[in-house]
Amino acid sequence: MIYIFSSKNAAAIRRSLLSAKKNTWAELLPQMPARFALKEGDQAYLDIYGLAPSDRKKAIGKLKKGGGFWGIIDPKGTAEDPAAFFFDGACDYIGQTAVKKGLNKKRFDAALSWSGKRSGDKAITEKKKGQKLPAGKFEGWKSVRSGTKGNFFFLFVSLLGKSNLRLLVGDAAFSAYRMRLRGELQQRLNEAAPLLWMETEDSSLFLVPPRTANAAAVIEAALRIILDSRLIVIEKLGISVPVEFTFALHYGQTVFQAPGKTGAVISESVNYIFHLGKKRAETGRLTISGNVPDETVPDGLKEFFKNAGEFEGIPVRHSRRFTF
Repeated sequence: MIYIFSSKNAAAIRRSLLSAKKNTWAELLPQMPARFALKEGDQAYLDIYGLAPSDRKKAIGKLKKGGGFWGIIDPKGTAEDPAAFFFDGACDYIGQTAVKKGLNKKRFDAALSWSGKRSGDKAITEKKKGQKLPAGKFEGWKSVRSGTKGNFFFLFVSLLGKSNLRLLVGDAAFSAYRMRLRGELQQRLNEAAPLLWMETEDSSLFLVPPRTANAAAVIEAALRIILDSRLIVIEKLGISVPVEFTFALHYGQTVFQAPGKTGAVISESVNYIFHLGKKRAETGRLTISGNVPDETVPDGLKEFFKNAGEFEGIPVRHSRRFTF
């Protein structure tokens, strides 16, 4: 079943659903129930037309908690950054042109098939383990041209607490904390020559040069940050509530765009690292995908990581927890 939640634009969506009245494949609902969960094979879509930012965020939060396949319908093309929905865990985005053309079951089935195929084939199509990394020293980020496709390490970083930090400290204090966190991370990761590429309210994504030395440096730095987390949080960031770092590292390919111009970047690897960081990684640990070559993990730290199954078809490892 395909569930479409549309509180402001139901009539227009109903007109767009070709042949929906003749079968039972789609159900148009004005709002999500308090408890929402999808069965296997179901799909859920949120029509974002007319929704205030706060209502949109709340509705997407419900979709994420419900699990399974969910997507966005943007009938007027009002979203400034459609890729952000994928980074947040969405499986599909239906824009203005598709809605005007008319939506049929074939369109939704294709999205579901692509999502399942992506998970099942990812270990084959993106497998990098054992592949030799480029030799020589990285020539700097200015040498990477915008619009070119290349391999990179992707480092996801998040600092989360049991409660929403912005609500606890207020907007002004939250903005100041974000700036201090940015500076602290860049300083501590400096040896790996990372590029702060994307930021959301609760996470940062760094690109790391595709070199063994850079990846080894970022792994060591991430573990040191986790080990020093209490000192960093209290003394450097000035946060008095309990929060912990979460790190995830992946190796893959993307089209490069300069920071601040990444709104149109849609990449399997970028989607995967955000999914890995938000859905599979754990606080107080560094999670490494199987695409990260073994040679990048320093010899003295290899035993510090343990297998943690698979995520979206790719093996993952967790670092062991530090005890204080």
